[in-house]
Amino acid sequence: MKPWKVLIKIPNTSQTLKKELQLMDARGIFNGYLRIRRTYFNALIKAIKISQKYNSHKGIEKIINPEDKDWTNNAWILLLIKDLEKMKSFWLLIKREKNLSGILVAIGPKLFFEYTLNNSEAKRSIKRLLNYIISYINKFECIILLPNFLKSLHKV
Repeated sequence: MKPWKVLIKIPNTSQTLKKELQLMDARGIFNGYLRIRRTYFNALIKAIKISQKYNSHKGIEKIINPEDKDWTNNAWILLLIKDLEKMKSFWLLIKREKNLSGILVAIGPKLFFEYTLNNSEAKRSIKRLLNYIISYINKFECIILLPNFLKSLHKV
């Protein structure tokens, strides 16, 4: 299985951070893609507003799907999450839809994907994890990256 490739490019005052992340296609876990309701994103915005551990930035420079096609010009959200208790990190690549819902497209890093793939209740555990991210905001650090092609990013 070939990964999704996400090129992150975040300009900084002293230097530009560039990194390529590889995430595995979530279709392998769910036999399709997990749909995320619009209300989830509203709750995520609320978490960003009230927690100093949650930040949003432009930073997605390029997205290449497993078939090596450029998917950059879509509405993407990349959640980079760190569980502060377990000191584990995981990444979720979400494509927003026109109705403002989302689809969980890819999961990373590979070790987290493999753990999820071998979990008999993978769909339930991912849904639980998504809910924990917005409910227990002191348990996580979360960076929400949006595409660099956006004209402006209103601070939420």
